[in-house]
Amino acid sequence: MPTAFRRFLSLLAFLLAAQLSGAAAASPAQWNDFKARFVQPEGRVVDTGNRGISHSEGQGFAMVMAVANDDRATFDKLWTWTDRNLSRPDTRLFVWRYDPNAVNPVSDQNNATDGDLMIAWALMRAQARWSAPAYGRASLQIRQTILARLAVRQGDRTLLAPGETGFLRTDSLTVNPSYAVMPALDAFAAAEPRSQWPLVRDQSLKLLRDAKFGTFNLPTDWVRVDQAGGLWSEPDKPAQFGFDAVRTALYLCWSGRCNDKANEGPKRFWQSSRGPGRRAPAWVDVGSGAIASFPAPAGMDAIAQLALNGVGPADSVRGEDYYSAALLGLVEIAAREGRRRR
Repeated sequence: MPTAFRRFLSLLAFLLAAQLSGAAAASPAQWNDFKARFVQPEGRVVDTGNRGISHSEGQGFAMVMAVANDDRATFDKLWTWTDRNLSRPDTRLFVWRYDPNAVNPVSDQNNATDGDLMIAWALMRAQARWSAPAYGRASLQIRQTILARLAVRQGDRTLLAPGETGFLRTDSLTVNPSYAVMPALDAFAAAEPRSQWPLVRDQSLKLLRDAKFGTFNLPTDWVRVDQAGGLWSEPDKPAQFGFDAVRTALYLCWSGRCNDKANEGPKRFWQSSRGPGRRAPAWVDVGSGAIASFPAPAGMDAIAQLALNGVGPADSVRGEDYYSAALLGLVEIAAREGRRRR
């Protein structure tokens, strides 16, 4: 096949993937409520459940929602604030936390890879929706930096470290399964088929299929990967399928993989623990089997509804804190886009 034709096919695949990823429109009412409660006029997303700080994750979540709602004005504010306040001076990654109450709001310069992935994906979606090349160039820079600085080999696994520092030891790597944002990894792999993205995407999915612990075969919020590629629930953290790991099901369904074997454990757990008028518990300890005495917030339970029934959220973001409201907004988009990919 001639080189020029191969390049044309690769470009066509990228454009189709990007257009599809940005085509769905979420509920304007939900998005407007989210903006009113959590997005400040300058574009900073406020975590109301955590002393009003901001995260690269939250900025990325809101940027994805803004594109899905065709709200370019808000997207530009979100991206401008993120780029000005969270961009690291040494590399094209983002500081994971911004604390407006501190003398130096970004004293911890470490990144959070899920935030970087979300921001890069939102920029790719924005390029496709609004035909804005500058967004695409920024996305490419971030994606290239992620691969260059965060891709780690452990045994036969190539995975993304959750951050540049603090997760890789001489004998192991600690990973967060919920950082495998599968629809973003699909889009990156389609855009750059000759890069490491197809490998990272495939290895991330393999991790989700392999990281099964306890009676229900559930992923835990944090997993340790040894030098041979073996997986263990991270011994230095609670062995819970909880506030982080729940997002694995969201991203699997969003990418059209709701029925993948990686999602079997969460679905089985929710089938047994939910009922009419009863939300899923907030967490389960995979070692002891202990279950939280309080229910999951609406956003987490909406992920269970999506995984089990393929439907979007029934709850409003009103009355929810930042994290639950963000999940409700993302589930709404995932329900629509995931159906197209099945």
